Amino acid sequence: MIALFKGLGLLLKDNELHREPFDAQVAHWRDKSDAQIDDEVALLTVAKKQWVVASIIGWQAISLVLLGVITHQLWQHDFHVTFSRIVIVFTSWISILFVMWYIADLFDHSAGFERWLRAFNSRARLTPDADTVECVADALEMARRYPEVLRYKQQVMAKRDLRHEDIVNMREMGRLRQYSELVRELDHLDGGPRLVATA
Repeated sequence: MIALFKGLGLLLKDNELHREPFDAQVAHWRDKSDAQIDDEVALLTVAKKQWVVASIIGWQAISLVLLGVITHQLWQHDFHVTFSRIVIVFTSWISILFVMWYIADLFDHSAGFERWLRAFNSRARLTPDADTVECVADALEMARRYPEVLRYKQQVMAKRDLRHEDIVNMREMGRLRQYSELVRELDHLDGGPRLVATA
């Protein structure tokens, strides 16, 4: 279970990193080595298996305890099995599972199944499944156009192979640079004579 807590700690660090300024995120990934990322992937692999088992046991235990409380209240004074009581127990259990699913879905974005997948995907090596041709082509174009994107790629590849998150960073760096250029061009664009409204 130690791996589970370490893995959850790594997810929480990732969540915190995503709230940092973009420059801090770029610096974080630029400084990572292959060995560090591979160690994190190995930890996440073990932790995710433990998390799946713990989640199934935990959610089922909670639902069964709540169901037991409801059943105890229904049969507290007499032990007659009636159709209405069976319906109440069954619908109560379905409602409990639905509420727990809804809570788990809200939790999913911070440390749930979706978050585990994002953690694996961000550390994955480049593959046609994870990184589409369009994404890689976009990152390549940004590296050709903007020196800071090319410099990031060179600094990363001096230590390790590119990962999925590097493609995301390169595209975002280029997009931000492109945005600032467009804003600057828009500011200096001569719009021609203005029409003066007449009463």
